Amino acid sequence: MLKCSGLSKSFEKELFSDLDLELEPGEILAITGPSGCGKTTLLRCICGLDKPDTGTVFLNDQNIGSQDTEMRGIGMIFQQPVLFPHLSVEGNLRLGDKNGDIESALKEVGLENFEQRNVTSLSGGEGQRVALARALLAKPKVLLLDEPFSSLDEDLAMKLVSDVRSILKQRGCPAILVTHNRIVAEKFADSVISM
Repeated sequence: MLKCSGLSKSFEKELFSDLDLELEPGEILAITGPSGCGKTTLLRCICGLDKPDTGTVFLNDQNIGSQDTEMRGIGMIFQQPVLFPHLSVEGNLRLGDKNGDIESALKEVGLENFEQRNVTSLSGGEGQRVALARALLAKPKVLLLDEPFSSLDEDLAMKLVSDVRSILKQRGCPAILVTHNRIVAEKFADSVISM
């Protein structure tokens, strides 16, 4: 279970103040709002890439606020997939779990037999699926998604929204999606909040 209590963050202006969130296992939340309102910053505070000005982040009743990002057990998928071009698809997936079942991970995201593909040859949707497979191989306790469907054409985005939601529900993995797209938010999440 993820619980954020009293989170606040300001840069030149206040982005959010005294924000509380709670996610049960398998629960999916979408956060919508205009550019610059703090959606991505909130995700960065939860996973440890940014430090909130106030508040605490708990994961399974443990305060993880002082833990390094890589120790928190939180996966993050960005708008553009972060893949390493000098590595094959398998090489990129090994970064998630060097001993993981690559074949099963690719099958789960609909990319069977992609192990030896060069990541520079992948379409946008395939790249996002590889990024998702890598994040899931690391067995995250929570998955954060920052606009991962926005650069894809509408049909592909909706297919990926449906597939990713199914995977998260099967695994019981709680997730937070940040998006500008209200239709995507409502299709992907159990609940939607606006910032």
